[in-house]
Amino acid sequence: MKLSNGWTMLGLLTLAFVCFLGANYRPVATIYINPQKVLGKVNRMVFGNNQLGYQYDAWKYTTPEYADRGAGIWDPERGQPVPEMVKFARDIGMSTARYPGGCGSHLFDWRKAVGPIEKRPNQKFGMPEFLKFCKAIGVVPVVTVADYFGTPKDAANLVEYLNASDDGKHQWARLRAMDGRKEPWKVIWFEFGNETDHGAHNSMDDFGKRHRFTAEEYAIRYREYWKAMKAVDPNIKLGAVLANDVTPTLSDWTKTVVKLTGDIADFYIHHAYIPHYYRNDGVPNAEALFKIAFAGPRQLEAYYRELRKFIRKTAKRDIPVAVTEFNGHFVQEKPVPYRFTLGCALVVAELLQIFMKPDLNIVHAQYWQFANEYWGMVKGYSPPYTLRPAYWVFWLYHHHFRDLLVDCRVECDSYDTEGGYGVLHARGKPTQFQLFPGNLLPQQKWALRDVKGVKHWEEIDGTLVVEILTDEKLNYYHAAKRMSAEPLTGYRVTADVRTEGLAKSRGAQIQVGDGRGWLVTKSASLSPEVKSSVWQTVSVDYITLPDTVEIEILARRLEDSGCKGKIFVRNLMVQKFIPLNLGSVPILSAIASKSRGGRRISIAIINKDLNDSTRVCIVGLKAKRAIGWSLSGPSVDATNEVDSSLVRPRKLNEVIVKRGEVFATLPPHSFTIIVAE
Repeated sequence: MKLSNGWTMLGLLTLAFVCFLGANYRPVATIYINPQKVLGKVNRMVFGNNQLGYQYDAWKYTTPEYADRGAGIWDPERGQPVPEMVKFARDIGMSTARYPGGCGSHLFDWRKAVGPIEKRPNQKFGMPEFLKFCKAIGVVPVVTVADYFGTPKDAANLVEYLNASDDGKHQWARLRAMDGRKEPWKVIWFEFGNETDHGAHNSMDDFGKRHRFTAEEYAIRYREYWKAMKAVDPNIKLGAVLANDVTPTLSDWTKTVVKLTGDIADFYIHHAYIPHYYRNDGVPNAEALFKIAFAGPRQLEAYYRELRKFIRKTAKRDIPVAVTEFNGHFVQEKPVPYRFTLGCALVVAELLQIFMKPDLNIVHAQYWQFANEYWGMVKGYSPPYTLRPAYWVFWLYHHHFRDLLVDCRVECDSYDTEGGYGVLHARGKPTQFQLFPGNLLPQQKWALRDVKGVKHWEEIDGTLVVEILTDEKLNYYHAAKRMSAEPLTGYRVTADVRTEGLAKSRGAQIQVGDGRGWLVTKSASLSPEVKSSVWQTVSVDYITLPDTVEIEILARRLEDSGCKGKIFVRNLMVQKFIPLNLGSVPILSAIASKSRGGRRISIAIINKDLNDSTRVCIVGLKAKRAIGWSLSGPSVDATNEVDSSLVRPRKLNEVIVKRGEVFATLPPHSFTIIVAE
């Protein structure tokens, strides 16, 4: 009898017998592999990294280590890549490299990053140096085009510099030849901007008055850049920036950009950071925090599925997504910098599993970030270097994961988490999002606090009016309403908002967060900005913390370089909702591949059990021998910052092959690859 998934009844009976026999080996999880069911090729393009080349005069936070040394990958004195960094990049199978980095690209003037070195003393690691680094490793370059600086013509000239023939007809190609490269670089992948929805940062505003594009403005500019760049080289691909959503509820920015660019966009851009943790007080403890964090990748997978469905429906075609930044978003130092821990590396390992799934249509991805800076997986500007846990995740995939994805299914225990820090609660059986009718906000007047440069009042009909009387920088959050709230509960806040005089500056928003305030909890959500004189209805969803007892709703205008104007808010409403629940979190996640000849099968497994080893039985292989390597450490928050050998891959001791099936014991909080043949 043959079952629908390719298994036979005899095969299942054999499996049951083998797992029972197991030489006193009692598996608590089973991984089913069907090598004959090929899902597609392993997309090595997701094993990319970011390289930094920020300019001195574009961002106040930049340093010579970025503009001159590429955060440690370039030797400006010798005019060549740092040999050790080239070796590290090759050893992890780096496939793509993104330049010039994240927010430093908002005002990046590429013209200051080309030409003779002596004429660019503040940019010794420029465009030609980055491309020489790419060539030394054999990686595909991804170039970010400034969004808050320049014109479509500037972007077209960049394409000419990179891709046009040096035939006497192209002045920028002539400059490239003078930079040591006569042949075109043939760069294909470009992205128009970086996290454009959050605007340029302080002292990073080419448009004046701290401009922040609306989704509509961005889409118009994208189309202009797309047309100008394609006119120079129709083979290039230009990506459009979406919001960094972490739940399957797509933001207004994302929906608008897809609607307005779906007929021409080559690909879309998303940054995958989860969880969003900023606290330095050790609350919750590491074990509780990483139980939450390990629920995050599955949530992002649900987001990518929803995004692909929306793109297909809206654009009437399939448009791929590039994840040009990804990591665990731990922005803190105490009790340890969680971004450098084994636990964060396991989040990265599962994100890579998700990016490889063909049905998500992810074309390439770049880890943030390769060397040094705040996040680098390699630390050091000279030997001895520290290789952090995330480095070894890439190393394991590169050295031991095969070429063709095959069907893989896991049966294992699971655990519940209440979520938090951007991660939805995950408990029991999956449930859908549910919004309850009715306004929960008690009748109350706006609580108004005096602030210099502002006059604000509440009209008889309840409309809040905020008059900004100064052109000086002002962070407005001085009108509030409060209400009691339940922990780990969703609240949707809706309001009608309009403005006067703020069309070319930061707009008005609604903020909802924990009643103790942002400085105490670092927990709040913001609605889209409004800069129109026409009433607009905005909404924002907020999920409370495990210890929340009250929420605070603020009329908000983020700090601006200065602009007088008025804000109007009316019809404030609060509704309770039950967030999407993906169900309990499996303690194992796995993905499998085979060599092109089919002789070797690789199974990459993440064990999220933080306390105990997990015994697994892998069936369907008909294996004769097997070997495994596991990235683990003494605790989930272990780092290599003091002892560089504390977290690194080691050969798995207990791997047994019996009657063609593989039995293994996975260490707690570990990433393991088992190769069977």
